[in-house]
Amino acid sequence: MKNKVLGAILIISAILLSGCQKADSGDQETAPLSSAVSREESGSSLLTKPVEIICSWAPGGSADTNARTIGQVISAVIGQTVTVSIQTGGGGAVGFTEILEREPDGYTLGIITAELNTLPARGLVSFSQEDFFPIIRMNTLPACVAVAVDAPYNSLEELISYAKEHPGELRTGNVGEGSIWHICAAKLEEATGIQLSHQSFDGASSATVALAAGELDMVTLETSVVYPYTLTGEVKILAIMSEERLTSFPEFPTCKELGYPVVSGSFQGIVCSMNVPDEIKEEWVRLFNEAYQSEAYQSFCDSYGLEKSYLNSAEFRTFLEEDLESVTDIMKDLKLAN
Repeated sequence: MKNKVLGAILIISAILLSGCQKADSGDQETAPLSSAVSREESGSSLLTKPVEIICSWAPGGSADTNARTIGQVISAVIGQTVTVSIQTGGGGAVGFTEILEREPDGYTLGIITAELNTLPARGLVSFSQEDFFPIIRMNTLPACVAVAVDAPYNSLEELISYAKEHPGELRTGNVGEGSIWHICAAKLEEATGIQLSHQSFDGASSATVALAAGELDMVTLETSVVYPYTLTGEVKILAIMSEERLTSFPEFPTCKELGYPVVSGSFQGIVCSMNVPDEIKEEWVRLFNEAYQSEAYQSFCDSYGLEKSYLNSAEFRTFLEEDLESVTDIMKDLKLAN
């Protein structure tokens, strides 16, 4: 497992060292993923300009790294520079909105997460998943329950017992009220009868840093982001919120096998505006399907610990529709729906 994470660190370092250059406006960051190749070597006659992938979450997190990695593969195929633009804020709303506000010419894409449905389910945004064309779902990201390494509990049962004795005392981090990681914590509260104090961050990576620094007592965040901190002795993972033990992290028990039927997490996929011309949409579906199957991308997922959960465009649409129904019911139960 240590070799896996060391490999992931090397991959991430190579991606991030490809250069992060500040955009002229605001806090947008863009990073060239690879240089252009000649038009004759291009794998697409329809795409003739640089491409931007908008990421709604903090730099260095799995969404950012995922977009950069698959973007590198795409760039090498089409012979155009692919950049990732970090646009955080509003629990994902800023970046998602920006995807729709750009010219629908097919050169602006976005990497989306579960918040594409949690935000509309709360009535906080004017868009819905119907405004986006789903190109591909690459991954699912089950949450883990993790605590600071010096916490006075070494198992999920001990954590729950402590939380029951200290209601509202334990600080947990998420990426905004009603976000998927908040939902994960809320599901744990409901299943165990505990009460937590919730704090918001601009991404799972930022919340994990806060946990390692002692600013939080626990988190329910994506496992692949939290795991490297266990190797440095800063964090302990107590359980995973998945149906079965993860192939990437088989050493950690699930909440279910410990007697708490909590299954929750996020997903990541690529979208564009529904107003993009159909022939460009179809081209992106073809290109991302090929990129997903590439050895480079598959190796990245294995090294980084992302669960490979491919859905094609039609399947992804069905998933988003069904997920929205489920999330809407959860928001009503949590009294977060407006």
